Amino acid sequence: MNNLDMQSVLKAGAIAAGVAIALNVLSFIPFIGGIFGFLLICGGIFIPIAGGMGYGYFATGKEDTQTSAIGGALSGGVSGIIMGAGSALIGSDTLSVSGPIAGALCLGFMGFALGAIGGVIWPQIQDRIGGAS
Repeated sequence: MNNLDMQSVLKAGAIAAGVAIALNVLSFIPFIGGIFGFLLICGGIFIPIAGGMGYGYFATGKEDTQTSAIGGALSGGVSGIIMGAGSALIGSDTLSVSGPIAGALCLGFMGFALGAIGGVIWPQIQDRIGGAS
């Protein structure tokens, strides 16, 4: 755990957050905003997982499972918080059941958990493709 690569956390988190921001903004476009809104709802699961996997991709060398899970959780958490904040600001219908603030918190915590899952998945993928550098 001592070798957590914060540059990789920031890089993977920024890319995942950028995708979340882009989908939030594109969901405002008339006529096609519904398509991007649907992608944002689906992305609520896959964007943080991809952020967690991105940490393992950008980290130098082969990460152990614990370090990869922690780095993935931080990267996925960034995207989850950004998605939650964007959805709370937009006042999306997907969060109207429990209120925008509670929904934003839920997406943030979910981002950490899903990012950790993505971080755990990456070492297995790395072993299969032989990409350990």
